[in-house]
Amino acid sequence: MAIGLSLVADIGATNARFQCCGISDDPAEAPVLVGEPLVLSTPAYATEAALLTDVQAHYSGTQFASALFAVAGPVSLDGSAVEVINTGLQIHASEAKERLSTAVTFVNDFHAQAMAVPFAQQIQQVGGGAVLPHVKGVLGPGSGLGMATLVPNHSGGGVHWQVLPSEGGHADLAPSTFLEAELWSILAQNHDHVCLETVLCGSGLVNLYRAMCGLWGSQAEEISAEEISQRGQAMSDPVCHQTLEAFAGFLGSAAANLALTVGARGGVYISGGIAPQMLEFLVSSPLRRRFEEKGDLSDYVKEIPILMVLDTEPGLTGAMYCLAEGR
Repeated sequence: MAIGLSLVADIGATNARFQCCGISDDPAEAPVLVGEPLVLSTPAYATEAALLTDVQAHYSGTQFASALFAVAGPVSLDGSAVEVINTGLQIHASEAKERLSTAVTFVNDFHAQAMAVPFAQQIQQVGGGAVLPHVKGVLGPGSGLGMATLVPNHSGGGVHWQVLPSEGGHADLAPSTFLEAELWSILAQNHDHVCLETVLCGSGLVNLYRAMCGLWGSQAEEISAEEISQRGQAMSDPVCHQTLEAFAGFLGSAAANLALTVGARGGVYISGGIAPQMLEFLVSSPLRRRFEEKGDLSDYVKEIPILMVLDTEPGLTGAMYCLAEGR
């Protein structure tokens, strides 16, 4: 069967990754990523023209059959434009088509992350029962907090998955303990809207650390999320360690709320760039306990597994499958 060369991208607030992929005109044949990804720094580009010029130059001479960009922001209702919500970078389908000489489709980046879940190669389960082919929830802290739902379609033989994307990471943060209520009150003094992403992402970890310092009455250092994570996991700094404990608690509650909201009895998958770097800590953290603390429905969520997605480039994989679905 003929295989056309296409271009996929995973454009987040930190990095913009591009890679070629081969998609057969036979739906039964799986698509495949080709070559090495081009990785660019998203904040280095103030305009779409600058970004697309560099992409065009890198793939000079390559004729793409199609292209799909998974972008960390909401896609316009008519699908003609998308904005990286944390940087303000806008990309328009017309400009991308002119630069790359092929039609470009946009999806939310976590739409692609969710699409990659059924094809993930490295997964670690944290509690719960069997992984069933039922509705699945997907969330992932990285530069922001993505959230989506996977709905199975069992018609036509086998299981096919439909992604329901969302902006659930911007839903209100709901404290569940007295400590979290105190942290929320401090966060609310510095943020107009305290949402899940306020604490469950890279910058959110810094926000949570500063709030914890305020609670302890200590002076917050100017340290990165990576340093907070390193100190907390090594238990070399008690404030950083408690910050990670609070992070895990909020993440567990958010995962359970997603499971209850969409009926994700097929599991809740945690993807994104942060969780794999904290895997050992999260396994022994309050994550699972807080996931199961749901009052009358505690028995319901106890059977739902949490699954940590450890693949290195799920965004590009998911973008490829999104593009293949539209062949």
